[in-house]
Order: sequence, then C-alpha cells, then structure tokens
Amino acid sequence: MSEDKYKKYKGYKFDPITYKVTGDTIRAYAKATGDLKPEYTDPDDSKIIAPPSFLSVIFLPGFYGAGKLAQEGIIKDLTKLLHGGQKYEYYTPIKPGDVIVSQVEVIDMYVKNNMLFMIFEIPIKKQDGTLAAKVVTTAIIRSGGF
Repeated sequence: MSEDKYKKYKGYKFDPITYKVTGDTIRAYAKATGDLKPEYTDPDDSKIIAPPSFLSVIFLPGFYGAGKLAQEGIIKDLTKLLHGGQKYEYYTPIKPGDVIVSQVEVIDMYVKNNMLFMIFEIPIKKQDGTLAAKVVTTAIIRSGGF
C-alpha cells in the first residue's frame, strides 16, 4: 500500500462518544486502580474529581471507529498492534455530573522501519464545549499487520 493511501486518513474523525461521569464511576475507577486519595473516593460527589488516568475510560470506546481502517485494509491483523505511547494535557478537572464528549482524530499515519505508525488526537470536552483535556496516542502495527 502506498504512502498516499495513508495520507488520505489524516484528519479522519471517528464517531464521537458521549460519557456521563458519576461519582460512583470515579470511586470505582479509583478503587480498581488502587488510587484511594480522598479527592477520588469521598462519598460526597461534590468533593471529588476524576483521577487523571480516568480519561482512558472516556476515550477508549472512541477507538471502535478503527473498524473503518480495518474495512479499508489499513489494519489487517490486530494481533500485530503495539501501544506506542500516550501524552495527556489537562485543562480542567472532570467531576461527577459532567457529560463528556470525545472524538478520536487521525493526525498522522506513516510507515517507518516496516511498521505502520498511527497518531491519534482525542480532545475531551465538557457539555458546554470547554476543553477539559487532550490525549495524543500512538498505535503501531508491526509488519504483516497492515
């Protein structure tokens, strides 16, 4: 597959995902990850915020849109998938009652060392449009998987 085939996906956006944050989901996540700080576990919802890594709960379902990449022959074998890294930028805390919208966008796709690199950016926005966070993540497909 030529490099031009990959470049056409730059700017492609997966379907947006909406997630309603609750105190119970924040506390359950904190318990599951062993991060039991009071600001994540207080029984009073008005006193808690989501831990930074809670963003994964919000944006990972957005990657279901990767099915289009498989349908078009970009990804042929998901067993060849590697996680290439992640970067988070935080702007405002996420709290119970927030309704969050995330949308995965392909910001780059290229072949290097016989591997396909896919760079995704995911803005995490609150119901009023405020940017709460931004995630940039890299997925790598090893040789034979693309």
